[in-house]
Amino acid sequence: MTKNIDADVRQFKLANGEEILCEVVQWSEHMEEIEILTRKAMRLIMQENGDGFKYYAVRPWMVYQESDEDLIILNSNHVVGIAFPTRTLLLQYYEAVADMNEMHNVRETEYEEEHRVTASKKGDKIDDYLSRMDSGSNVIDMFSDKKLH
Repeated sequence: MTKNIDADVRQFKLANGEEILCEVVQWSEHMEEIEILTRKAMRLIMQENGDGFKYYAVRPWMVYQESDEDLIILNSNHVVGIAFPTRTLLLQYYEAVADMNEMHNVRETEYEEEHRVTASKKGDKIDDYLSRMDSGSNVIDMFSDKKLH
């Protein structure tokens, strides 16, 4: 049995005590195991200061699982509770997801730029090597100051 759900955000309490908020993409039953296909998974963190004041934070649950295309399969054997998040929690969740997506886009842009610069530097070294090879002689001076590696 498979049930598709669009933008169905749920709060899960896991057996290890963690609480996560995520968008459930699909509930799927396979024999004895129920898998829940999710995305945009965020972990709820509760802290308490010395005065007993509690505050909460919402952070990505899995490292580098930050884009809308990243899917996470949650094994329901580790889920001890499922809830519909409150309106306030949903607002905080959507804000945290927007921040997570922005961080993903920044990281992707930085990686692409760094990769482009690195590839350009490697290309310059290869061009320099090839130009020395085309200098008319096929003998490379082993004692020159120029290194090939």
